[in-house]
Amino acid sequence: MDNCKSLSHSLEDYLEAILILETKNRVARVRDIAAHLDVQMPSVTGAVKNLRDRGLVDYEKNSFICLTEDGKKTAEEIFNKHSVLLDFLENVLLLSHEKAVEQACKIEHVIDSETASRFSNCSSYIRAILENPEGITESEWRKNIGKGL
Repeated sequence: MDNCKSLSHSLEDYLEAILILETKNRVARVRDIAAHLDVQMPSVTGAVKNLRDRGLVDYEKNSFICLTEDGKKTAEEIFNKHSVLLDFLENVLLLSHEKAVEQACKIEHVIDSETASRFSNCSSYIRAILENPEGITESEWRKNIGKGL
């Protein structure tokens, strides 16, 4: 079961931003999240309080924002979906980077982890087909598309 089912798309975006900022800067601040998401600081404060109430972040006024263990797990799940979709849209469907980012941001909120995994498997097999067009049969494709699920 996905950890992010009960979160709004907006709250998922905040978790993903916090994860990215913690990875990049070791800490996340309200102003950095606001800049990353291009939103106002009061919006960030409200969202962070909501995430804190759900046990997904640790936050006290005027302090750093840190993902809890559950928050990190959920944020990584969201980030993984985004990364898989971005790869698929950019490298399989050959969308421009800008269009792929835009679409991945929309789609990541409505698919579950199993579907994201299948996108990833599909990308892998498309690459294998491109490298050796006659090396994968339809039955191998059907057998392996759900591999790892």
